[in-house]
Amino acid sequence: MSDTHAACMNFVNALEKIPGIIAQYEERTARLKADVPQLEAIVAKTWGKEDELKQLKSELAALDRKITAALAPKKEEQEGEVNKQVNTTDAPVTNPKKSMVAEPTTRYQPTSTESRPAIRFTGL
Repeated sequence: MSDTHAACMNFVNALEKIPGIIAQYEERTARLKADVPQLEAIVAKTWGKEDELKQLKSELAALDRKITAALAPKKEEQEGEVNKQVNTTDAPVTNPKKSMVAEPTTRYQPTSTESRPAIRFTGL
């Protein structure tokens, strides 16, 4: 700045505003502190539907067990039928030392008598 007096006055004016800002924050803090007991009472209050929720959860667990029990025999019967069908055919014996990584397989290998199509490159 070219005017040193104006720069100094800006700093002094900012310092003079500090007590007013402190007063504003103290008022805001006092209002918020007045609300703390009321908010603590709300937080400490138990939810009226908590017992009903526990009861519904226990009923849900009972129904889930009942449904699972009803479906389990049917599922075992179906799996038994599938296992019987699978066991009727012999599975190929695999080499246990072979890699577990899937290797690409070639499906078509031309014989030496077949001609391969010529690949032509045109200028770029």
